[in-house]
Amino acid sequence: MIFSIVGASCLGNNPNTVTGQVLIVEQSSITTISSLTLEDDSGKQWTFEGGGVFSGFTPAHLLEHRALGEPVTVKYEETGSGILQIVHLAD
Repeated sequence: MIFSIVGASCLGNNPNTVTGQVLIVEQSSITTISSLTLEDDSGKQWTFEGGGVFSGFTPAHLLEHRALGEPVTVKYEETGSGILQIVHLAD
């Protein structure tokens, strides 16, 4: 029983990834992403909290992806309260 609990808690710390089209970018400054909403290939919308600066990914860069229809990949972790927190962004 203890092994199952430990195994489950370790899984929660592994980042997941989603690739999709940028729908909404909210920023708290010119360099800081506060939230990002993507739509994956199945049509599911994902909203992530940013709360930081991600190398090479300003809000303006993400808006450029939206305008050009270029996908973005988000590596994220889910918090205990169900919030999807961005860990890394990639083209």
